[in-house]
Amino acid sequence: MASTRVGRRVKTATQESLLLRLQDIDDAKAWDRFHETYGPFIYNFACKRGCNNHVAQDVLQETLITFSRIMPEFSYDPMRGSFRSLLMTVVKSRVADAFRREKKQAMGTGNAPLDTDVVEAEDPWLSNWEHDWNREWEQHLLLEGLKRVKNKVKPHVLESFRRYVLEGQRAEDVAAALGIPEANIYNQKRRVLTLLQKEIAVVREERGE
Repeated sequence: MASTRVGRRVKTATQESLLLRLQDIDDAKAWDRFHETYGPFIYNFACKRGCNNHVAQDVLQETLITFSRIMPEFSYDPMRGSFRSLLMTVVKSRVADAFRREKKQAMGTGNAPLDTDVVEAEDPWLSNWEHDWNREWEQHLLLEGLKRVKNKVKPHVLESFRRYVLEGQRAEDVAAALGIPEANIYNQKRRVLTLLQKEIAVVREERGE
């Protein structure tokens, strides 16, 4: 059991280091890194839950504000749950706040409180939340992994992978378009997949999983 705990702490060292740095509100570089790492994901997820551009930006900013408030007293323990779950909880609350504000304005009730159970029962954006969050998170990891693989292979190799694997084009069509033997398409697929799996594993560690 002890060795397992040590292993998990090693895997989450990068994420834990960032979270520890975020406890210092004045550590601008740490907060910039947090925003760079999670900002696009939070914004895009809010949009996919039905927020327009303005509201999604508000969700992002309010999520950052929430973390700035809780981080000074925050104690990260990966044994109690992943950072993914913590981030999901905060973003869900901020999206819920945004929709409640929109509903209040539409109902003309000003700042009158709404019944949470009624909101959750009526708002379809709450359905399948965790499933959709995890799906988008995996997409987030994939895109980050691809970004890193891009720096390790030649452009035509990544282009071959994009067309054949990501877009589902036929191997013979990709080979003809790129002017390379069809066998190369399969070899390049295996090469990129191997690199991609390694990079995604690294990203998972950095994200505290």
